[in-house]
Parts: sequence; structure tokens; C-alpha cells
Amino acid sequence: MIDQQRYQLEKGVLCQEHFPENAYRFVGIGTPEPYLRIAAKSNSGKVYTLHIDLKEFPEQIPEVYITKMLKDYHGNNMDHPSASLHTLSSKNGWTRICHYGTNAWTPMVSLYRIYVKCRLWIEAYEAHLATGNNLDYYLIHAH
Repeated sequence: MIDQQRYQLEKGVLCQEHFPENAYRFVGIGTPEPYLRIAAKSNSGKVYTLHIDLKEFPEQIPEVYITKMLKDYHGNNMDHPSASLHTLSSKNGWTRICHYGTNAWTPMVSLYRIYVKCRLWIEAYEAHLATGNNLDYYLIHAH
């Protein structure tokens, strides 16, 4: 679980990266259910809300969800694991996205770096919607 020192460090990095305070919110720090909500604006201008579960962070890869159920190019819910779409099992009606593989994970990875990977996923997702190409076409799998 994220401790107070790591929380302050992560918050400082987000400030340093010029995130406005209304673009993110840490919730439940010091409780069994901590998480970060952060807005991610795509190049097309669409805003997605990311829910980053901090229960096991930084020791384990945090689960990241887009706080709605996304649809694929064919209109199907993205609510199940898919290697080609870089998704995992959904929760609360939200699409869970893959951002780091287990071999690439280290407790030194910051929430900002996770955010950057999620932004890349979002750009690949929007390209998928426009072209029909799987996200694999745009992203590599980091195991």
C-alpha cells in the first residue's frame, strides 16, 4: 500500500509535470482502498478518467481502469482480457487496461509513468476506433 512518503513524492511529480490540481485526486490514502483518479485528454480532445488502484502500489502493478465501459471498433464491450486489445477483466462496468507487464515492473515506476503509458494506450484505442486495427498494431507487449 502506498505510504505517506511515497504519496507526497508522487503528488510532487504530478505537480512538477504541470498537472492542474483539478485534473487529479488521490482518495483514501492511509486506508485499505487508496486510489488515484486522473483525467487523461487525448490528442483528439476527448477526456478519459483513469482510476488507478493503489492497494498494492508500489510493490505490485496497479490495476488501471477507464471509468466507463469502452467499446471496440465493432461496438463490442471491452470487458474481458484481450491480448490484441491490451485489456484485462473489467470491474464496476469499467474497462481495465494493460499498461505494464510483470517483467517490466519495478517499485520505482512512478504514477506519472503509468499515466504516460495509459495515454499511449488511449491514443492507440482511438486509432483502433478510426481504423479497425487492433491496439497490437500500435503498441508492443512488454511482458
